[in-house]
Amino acid sequence: MAAHSRTGLGVTQSLLVIDDQRLDRAIVTHAGMRAGLQAQGVGTIEEARGLLEQGARFDFIVLDLALGEEDGLEALPLIAAHNAGAVVIFASGFDIRVLAASQRLASALGLQVGSVLRKPIMPAVLIELLRPHVTVIQQETATGPTQVHADQIRRALASGGIRPWFQPKTSLRTGAIVGTEALARWVRADGILIPPSRFIPVAEATGLAQELTFAVLDQSLRACAHWRQTRPACWVAVNLTPVLLTDPALPDRIDDFLKAHQVPPSALVLEITESSAIPDTPQAMEILTRLRIRGISLSIDDFGTGHSSLLSLVRMPFNEMKIDQTFVREAISNNDSRNVVRASASLGRELGLNVVAEGVETEPMARLVQDAGCDVGQGWLYGKAMPQDAFERLLHESRPEEAAV
Repeated sequence: MAAHSRTGLGVTQSLLVIDDQRLDRAIVTHAGMRAGLQAQGVGTIEEARGLLEQGARFDFIVLDLALGEEDGLEALPLIAAHNAGAVVIFASGFDIRVLAASQRLASALGLQVGSVLRKPIMPAVLIELLRPHVTVIQQETATGPTQVHADQIRRALASGGIRPWFQPKTSLRTGAIVGTEALARWVRADGILIPPSRFIPVAEATGLAQELTFAVLDQSLRACAHWRQTRPACWVAVNLTPVLLTDPALPDRIDDFLKAHQVPPSALVLEITESSAIPDTPQAMEILTRLRIRGISLSIDDFGTGHSSLLSLVRMPFNEMKIDQTFVREAISNNDSRNVVRASASLGRELGLNVVAEGVETEPMARLVQDAGCDVGQGWLYGKAMPQDAFERLLHESRPEEAAV
């Protein structure tokens, strides 16, 4: 049974190949082993089911969309149910539109989707596809119980085990770091890092969303106050769950945090995920408007993935738009996604918004989103989420920009 094995502070990653073609299966399995992974292959969905239902866990799953008489998409609900943390890479010879639709189906199930492995399969291409993901999983994969409970989250919040890590946001015009997004990370006492996908949904479902948000906000503003002593133009973005937009006291609570750390409102961006259903109510509108009046920026996150993106932009006082990383990553190879990025950036400019592109992983992606009219890039090209001291070192080593973009 494949599983993570710990070696010191590292983790050995594992790969499952689901492909009915024996030669292709062997090629991909061997390439995975060359990349330093534990790798094994199966020829049918039923074989994969046997492994996953017995508790086998994989960091990567290469899935052939055409499994003889089987439909490879039938494996996606199985993976989502038993191994949702895996990076799924499609192997296929289908046209781009079929591949893009397949990737969207996987994303809709909550799966992390990597790039497409085109057939005939070239081992060097697979190794290159795996490379950026391996680094993230080495730092963010956790072993131990798969279930996270509310009382565990409460204890972690009380002990400071859940802290913000910071991912750089970079000006596409100058290349300077202009801000950062604070992302909640839970590091257990034994050094294991619990992925956000394991504890954030539990926190929101068990009434801990406010406690988690305020803990991250408090620590993020404390950190921001520290680096602004030398980089006063560098701001911080914190995620705000729409659940809190029913609390009329929210603007005052946030104002208290800003005053406590002597951080100006202009240094804070609140990111609200559109796909989480922003309440279209007078109360939510009042709360968001009061935040903007006080000088706090509001960003609509994952733009284009929700049911009411345009309505939210028109009705709510956002001054920033974040184009979802799925569109950005697909834009290099998918003309439809490229058009979405360009249209979204154009809409943002017409509305006078700052436009941020998420998921920028390569220089070609950076050039594409800059040419589309985006202002800021965020993604692995500029740095992954990192602890405060690492971010401040990166900030110190980078050239400053006098004013935020």
